[in-house]
Amino acid sequence: MDLHRLEDIGLSKAEIAVYCALLKTGQTATGDLTKETGLRKSTIYNSLDRLSDKGLVSHVIKNSVKFFEATDPERILDFIAEKKRKLDEEEEWLKGTIPQIRSESGAGKPKAEAHVLPGVEGFKTMRRDVLKHSKGDLLLIGAISREDKVMPYFYSQWDKERIKKKIVMRLLHKRRTSDPLITISPKMDIRFLPEHIDNPVVINIYGDRVVSLIWKGNYPLCFMLINKDIAEAYRHYFEMLWKVSEKRR
Repeated sequence: MDLHRLEDIGLSKAEIAVYCALLKTGQTATGDLTKETGLRKSTIYNSLDRLSDKGLVSHVIKNSVKFFEATDPERILDFIAEKKRKLDEEEEWLKGTIPQIRSESGAGKPKAEAHVLPGVEGFKTMRRDVLKHSKGDLLLIGAISREDKVMPYFYSQWDKERIKKKIVMRLLHKRRTSDPLITISPKMDIRFLPEHIDNPVVINIYGDRVVSLIWKGNYPLCFMLINKDIAEAYRHYFEMLWKVSEKRR
């Protein structure tokens, strides 16, 4: 008889061997169990104690000798039901305790993730990430027309996918007469920052990401910060600037 799956409900291999032997032999003394299972006497005694605690073994005393027998196998179902009840109680206790554990362990503290994405390939990785994680508009503060010139084929394909995914690109363009506008395409809205706002960093905001982008000639360097609260704060900042910026004519 193979009852190895009883291990899944908390019985040890020795307990299963003893229980199977009792099912096979009926009322049995410990000496006979030793012969039947091949286990040491100390292991037999420990297993019988644990099986008795689980309600799977009972005993009678005849002529001062203790005989053991397995209880009805349906008792196993009662044992499982009792384990489930205790697990349910522990689950309810844990649900009520988790907030305290979080507060004491610092699990409720804000978390952020940062990445450095260097060069053209790093920039492409960031732009592909926009397509995956944008849950609204892609916002750019201090935009300059560079990516569509440095990587025209990639930008063209990426822009088609952006439009297909209905991601609106809102740009606060730097006011520089020497910088041409980025290639205009659908689902794109451009305004010009006030003249006194001039920063070498282009800030990209999308999903729960804020990406600070620096161009050195045609070499881009991206610093990506992943944090929902920080991204939301930058969105508010963007909207404030959007209101005071000049519309493209």
